[in-house]
Amino acid sequence: MTAPLALLLLEDNEADACFIMEMLQKADDPLWQITCAQRLSTALKLLSQTQFDVALLDLSLPDSQGLDTLVRVREAAPNLPIIVLTGMEDRQVSLQALSQGAQDCLVKGEITAGILTRVIRYAIERGRILQQLQAEVAERQRSEQTLRLIVEGTASVTGEEFFRSLVRSLSTALNVRYALVSGCIDAPPTRVCTYAFWQGNEFGENTEYDLYGTPCEQVFSGQGCQYFPEGVQALFPLEKELVEMEAESYAGIPLLSSGGDLLGHLAVLDDKVFGDEPRHTAILEIFAARAAAEIERQQAEEALRISQEKFSKAFSSSPSAITISTLKEGRYIEVNESCLQMLGYSHAEMLGSSAVELKIWVDPEAREAMKRSIQEDGRVANLEIEFRKKSGEVFLGLMSAEVIQLEDEPCLLAVTTDITLLKEATKALERLAEIGELASMIVHEIRNPLTTLLLGLNAFKRLELPAQYQTYRSLALDEGERLQRLLNQILLYAKPQNLAQSKLELNHFVTEMLGTLREMPAAAGKHLRFTGTPSPIQILADPDKLKQVVINLVTNAFEAVEEADEINISLHTEEAHRVCLQVQNGGAPIPADVLPKLTKPFVTTKSSGTGLGLAIVKRIVEAHGGELRIESSAAVGTTVTVQLPAR
Repeated sequence: MTAPLALLLLEDNEADACFIMEMLQKADDPLWQITCAQRLSTALKLLSQTQFDVALLDLSLPDSQGLDTLVRVREAAPNLPIIVLTGMEDRQVSLQALSQGAQDCLVKGEITAGILTRVIRYAIERGRILQQLQAEVAERQRSEQTLRLIVEGTASVTGEEFFRSLVRSLSTALNVRYALVSGCIDAPPTRVCTYAFWQGNEFGENTEYDLYGTPCEQVFSGQGCQYFPEGVQALFPLEKELVEMEAESYAGIPLLSSGGDLLGHLAVLDDKVFGDEPRHTAILEIFAARAAAEIERQQAEEALRISQEKFSKAFSSSPSAITISTLKEGRYIEVNESCLQMLGYSHAEMLGSSAVELKIWVDPEAREAMKRSIQEDGRVANLEIEFRKKSGEVFLGLMSAEVIQLEDEPCLLAVTTDITLLKEATKALERLAEIGELASMIVHEIRNPLTTLLLGLNAFKRLELPAQYQTYRSLALDEGERLQRLLNQILLYAKPQNLAQSKLELNHFVTEMLGTLREMPAAAGKHLRFTGTPSPIQILADPDKLKQVVINLVTNAFEAVEEADEINISLHTEEAHRVCLQVQNGGAPIPADVLPKLTKPFVTTKSSGTGLGLAIVKRIVEAHGGELRIESSAAVGTTVTVQLPAR
């Protein structure tokens, strides 16, 4: 059953009022619920208490006359459809009434039941349409205002100010108290930092915070907009800031990169209920898209800045000469300091000039050949080219280059190293290698006749010789054997250190050698102590060559001390997977001017030494990837450290 329509009849003439009510009651459709009022004050009171569907209004009342009556009723009920009742037909009054918001005007003497019901029905329908149009206009105005805020908040600024403008405009567009935008600190996100935070009437301080236990956590774990329309404090009791903010509602949306990666989030909070209306979602999505685009832009800008900074540092600090020149003419666009030092020109002299004009290439045809190769392959590598300095001096350079595009112009990025000294060093090494081979040949040539001489001298031991000749024979044998040892050491030093490496546990390795070391002639009357490590130390080494190192170092230590003195062997580990074997002895310290020379061939502090022992030890240690250090002072004596890579 259709509900009756509530009608307010404002008429001070009882006869007219009864006549109108009788006509309405005779009508079958619609049903009426009629309320009568004879004075404007009574009608205004009723309008403040009751919702009416339509009003019939007489302009002549005891307490109000003319159009003022209509105006007062319209002010009390702006959306109420009003039909004006007049005693006579007056076109001017009717037009004025319509201009003041009346839906229609009727002359009391011309009213019939059909006309009255039809006019009322049309008035109600026109009122409904008018309200709908007004709502649409208001919504359009809100949309235009929102778009204006979006444009103002996201188009006029960039950088840090962009986010401040964005959150303030978002707060206004959604009519909420708080708005913030954040960026992720880690991945997957557990912590974020705010880029801007609007808190009603001012900006708050940017801060970092954990996502756990906050509504923001739901934004990152969910999809799309997340709404908590009311009671957000009770939903997230761990988040004390919600209490301080007096937050009742929350809405948030993730910020996604063009590749779908999480960049941060956008959120609003309010101290009143905030629902998930389509309009709200659309606004959040628009602002989120702009915020994500700005974050991506800033990240790309920062990455470009870092890349340019790295290139600039590498360009300026490179020890090699780096140049950027046009491919067609070879005019220098930029050169680094190493290039200026290598060629002897100033920055101003080179920029804008070409290599041909400066006559830097000794052979101009070589540049043309290089240019053709680059045009075919896009790059060249390790070309040995002769260049000319400003002074006229010619040197050999090793150049690599490739084509790059600068402002749509093909340019040449070239890196050149002066290899004059390298070539000289290579030749010197080749000469040293030849000398080494020659030394090996000489050693072999001397050892053969020396062996024969020693055989003969040893044979003379069976002869009965005068005492004087026996002395000569002993001296000759001693010197021959010393010469043979020297030749063996020279051969050992000269030949490459080829290692037969295997796994060794150093504590066990040194412990096994202690018996042999204590029985050496140099160990007579002296003490040898070994201090290992509580845990095993594994290394990869050649056992025979490492024994040679230990024997040589311990022998030197024994020979440097007096009887009853102590020699210490110790092991310990260092950072970066290094292990140290140390041999320490007391005695007189090694002079400071001699210490750096001890590992050079034929340098020794012993009267009978060859000066090759420590040189051979150093070569063996370095072949293992290790380092040999010698320290000496009057306080602690001499300590030799062999540092090796641990396994």
